Amino acid sequence: MITFILAGLAAVILLLQFLIAPGASRHLRLRYDFDTQLAEPGETVAFSGRLINSWFLPILYINFYEYMPEGAVIPGNKSGCEAHSIYLLPHRGYAHTVLFSLPKRGVYRRGRYYVQTGDFLGFKSWVTSEDLDCGITVMPKLCTDEPVLRILGGYIGDISVRRFIMEDPVLTVGYLDYTGREPMKKISWKHSARTGRLMVKNSDFTVDANAAVVLNLASGSDAEKEKCLEIVRTVCERLERERIPYQFLSNGDAGNLEEGFGAKHVNQLMMNLGRSALFCYFSFDRLIERCIRERKKSRSYFIISAPMSAEEREALGRLQRYSEYEICVLEAEVDHDGC
Repeated sequence: MITFILAGLAAVILLLQFLIAPGASRHLRLRYDFDTQLAEPGETVAFSGRLINSWFLPILYINFYEYMPEGAVIPGNKSGCEAHSIYLLPHRGYAHTVLFSLPKRGVYRRGRYYVQTGDFLGFKSWVTSEDLDCGITVMPKLCTDEPVLRILGGYIGDISVRRFIMEDPVLTVGYLDYTGREPMKKISWKHSARTGRLMVKNSDFTVDANAAVVLNLASGSDAEKEKCLEIVRTVCERLERERIPYQFLSNGDAGNLEEGFGAKHVNQLMMNLGRSALFCYFSFDRLIERCIRERKKSRSYFIISAPMSAEEREALGRLQRYSEYEICVLEAEVDHDGC
């Protein structure tokens, strides 16, 4: 009796050996997702994967390797690879999550995974592999340069003051109780008569306030251009905070963006900045000519560049003659002798 049982087990092992193992890898499916397509430098990104056995038979030997995008940092793992040794019953899956970060600005398009299946006795194995299509863009860091932030803060403050004093009395967004501190011209006598108490108009800022953020990639080292991208991000986030619509213009592969503001607008810009290879397509002079052609009333200009040449400053002077306000120039200076 025992002999028959042992013979039966041996037959099962041989069945697994010769019939299941060679075709096992064809029945494994990986479904995966990354929790974001736009990330901060160093932000934790989650990869969620599920390896599924779509077969009606069990797969008893699986070695599964996942390589995150090149440059990814996995805590406690220097190789950038996650390894799993598992088995899967019929129509079952193995779910898991890998946390990693991408420390540098750029676009990360590919990772890779390998699935190794083998015979039950470990004599032979079969390996399949495929790319992981991630498409994650890492945006520039925020600028931390104190001189740049000081200039930017003062200029944004000037725009806020101009918006306050250029308040449009026609654009009324509501009414408030009169406190005695408002000027008499702001009292709405019609609304006061209707409510039985003094009411003042609550006017919004003029709708004409707008800005152009202009990036020059025609000069400077790669380090200076990287800092320019950081300054652009910082400027645009400050404009978003003040709800000032802005246009983005560049003479390089960072592209252009029509005037606007809001989450969709700034996210598209961060995508463009993250994907830039710092290429320049035409001169700063031509970029300034475009600014002049597309100028608008009440437009404030932010010019972001590496330290400019005499010719570039001359071009900037032409734009100043067409501008209603002083232009904010933010130059990205890098200490090449520093650590």
